[in-house]
Amino acid sequence: MPNDIERKADEILDASGLRTIPVPIEEIAEHFKMHIGRAPSNDFSGMLIRKDGAALIGVNSTEHPRRQRFTIAHEIGHFFLHPTKNVLVDYRKSSKGTHRTLKEKEADIFAASLLMPARELTRDFIKVAGGILTDEEQRKSVVSLLATKYEVSEEAMNIRLLGLGMPERA
Repeated sequence: MPNDIERKADEILDASGLRTIPVPIEEIAEHFKMHIGRAPSNDFSGMLIRKDGAALIGVNSTEHPRRQRFTIAHEIGHFFLHPTKNVLVDYRKSSKGTHRTLKEKEADIFAASLLMPARELTRDFIKVAGGILTDEEQRKSVVSLLATKYEVSEEAMNIRLLGLGMPERA
């Protein structure tokens, strides 16, 4: 399933004609007739409301801009991966400790694939790492540089690199 999600994210990048780094996530949403609204919330990180082929993505404006980018990509993932649901709310910030469903995990994989496309990230990892990473400090530095370039959190970048099999070597 993750490979199918990865392919879908690549299709979206190609179809939008916006395959640049950092990925212009708001322009991609706009290309597919998704409007973005921001508001503060104590209850949610993001939500998707879909109607008649268009959608509204709601984003928690109090979260870090890099987190907001991931949320937008996550909601775009719901739009394409889960077309039968008209309303989806991501309660990640909820004090209820909401369980992460399969649909939420799929949307996270899609968001990572969209914001950090494998082809570009692999190329940049090799460029930045320049070979074998010999210690933890080197790895942290590479993760930090790439996270800045892709405008994602260091945590998201680290998870993506590990998922692509780049934990210790270029």
